Amino acid sequence: MAGLEGKTKHEKIKALEEMIQIVLLRIPKEVEAMHFYTKAAEKSTTKDAKNLFLSLAQQEKGHEAELRRILNDLIVQLNEVKNS
Repeated sequence: MAGLEGKTKHEKIKALEEMIQIVLLRIPKEVEAMHFYTKAAEKSTTKDAKNLFLSLAQQEKGHEAELRRILNDLIVQLNEVKNS
């Protein structure tokens, strides 16, 4: 657990819980941005604009997926610390 070495169990738990909360706050923002760009693509009148917005929407979808992966990793780490 990078950055958690040398910390007490309580400090590790607190740090992991804080990181989990931050990730949980970011996931809906990525979904919101994805929907925004998808709607912008639907309203676009040129192919270039539509492609740009669809690309941006896809990037936001990737950000969401990465944040969910990070969230799962943090939860695993938290459970490991709690059970150690």
